[in-house]
Amino acid sequence: MKLFRKVQRLLFPRGVRVWHFIVIPPLGMALVLAGFRALDRLVIPLTTGPSGGEPYQTLRTILIGLAMASIIAFLAVQYKTGYEREIQARNEALEATRDFLTRIIEGTADAIIVRDAKGRITSWNPAAEAIFGWTAAEMMGQTAQRLIAGRDEPVPAVARIDAALREGRTLRNLETRGTRKDGTPITFSLTVAPIYDAADRFAGTTGIVRDVTAIKQLELQLLERERLAAIGELAAMVAHEVRNPLAGIRGGCEILLEGYPAGDTRHDIGVEIIHQVDRLSRTVHDLLMFARPKAMDLVPTDLHGLIERVVNMLGDDPENAAIEVIRDFGDSVPVIAADGRQMEQVFLNLLLNAIQAMNHNGTLTIATRLNGRHVVATVSDTGPGIPMDKIGRIFEPFFTTRARGTGLGLAIVKKIVEAHGGRIEAASPPGSGARFMVTLRGEG
Repeated sequence: MKLFRKVQRLLFPRGVRVWHFIVIPPLGMALVLAGFRALDRLVIPLTTGPSGGEPYQTLRTILIGLAMASIIAFLAVQYKTGYEREIQARNEALEATRDFLTRIIEGTADAIIVRDAKGRITSWNPAAEAIFGWTAAEMMGQTAQRLIAGRDEPVPAVARIDAALREGRTLRNLETRGTRKDGTPITFSLTVAPIYDAADRFAGTTGIVRDVTAIKQLELQLLERERLAAIGELAAMVAHEVRNPLAGIRGGCEILLEGYPAGDTRHDIGVEIIHQVDRLSRTVHDLLMFARPKAMDLVPTDLHGLIERVVNMLGDDPENAAIEVIRDFGDSVPVIAADGRQMEQVFLNLLLNAIQAMNHNGTLTIATRLNGRHVVATVSDTGPGIPMDKIGRIFEPFFTTRARGTGLGLAIVKKIVEAHGGRIEAASPPGSGARFMVTLRGEG
């Protein structure tokens, strides 16, 4: 058996190929015939009689046929064995390649989404599930319209993208807006290319999606800070230039008023001038506070006690007698690290805004809750609410919805809250007034 294998490796080092069937059978036939011709010289003279050689000739023909059949059968078996081994090796290589590619697709941080020619999703990796929230079972066979098309946009962007792909174009780093499963907006970078089959026909698309929502938010925050810094410097310069002349005007009016009795027209004009000067002085104070806030002195602070002081201070004003205050304080709310005076101003501004929005008549609700390691304080009112086209701008400096407002109150509030490492958000559900949520870090 070992000798046979050695001969086999010698004759067929790379296995049996098609050319072996062309060359070996004729050579084998020639060798067999040569052997029988040598045998004929020995056997034929020994046969006698008219039919003495016929059995030998029959046996000779049978043996030659068997020899040829054996050679062809041997080649066929060797060819089949080699072919099966080659197919098995290729299948194993393909399986290893597929497993390798699958691990790459499943392990990448970017979403990889494959669609067929009809736009139906056929591949959805774990990163796609993490980015969009839908599982592979939920998305297989679905279209990508729910990922890109906005709820208020009847013409889906998917159709425009597919049209470009069917033209053979590859779209790279296409910044697109969409929604997650829970409805939250998302911004992602999309690179998508067409797929063609062996006949060069359009077979679908493959897309790589990268979530850039956080990056875009950071970019917007950076631009906002740069803009606010420029506004702050301008505001500080204007405030310093105006403050001293205002003090002089007020002092001069007070001296002039001493020469006119109450009820005199000139006395009334002087009182109105002082009132307007005081109003401008408050605006200048707000400008300076926005431009150059005071350094913070963070100490452990009882948030509930701080809110109570602000509520009691506002309750002393007779104008607020018709305001009903509901305190919905959480039991597990810890103390916070805060500058007491600045945080009092935060809630003073929020409560004053709510009271003024309700025209000093309505229900003011103050709620506090512990959310993980953060404390969330919510101020809600029963006023008319904030128009949807303005709610995104209410924290901008000098933007106001009131005729006599400076537009700096909420901007200062936002700056103080962010200086404490927190954030403030506004909401205005239809028919429910306005709601402001202040999120602060708990002590420790």
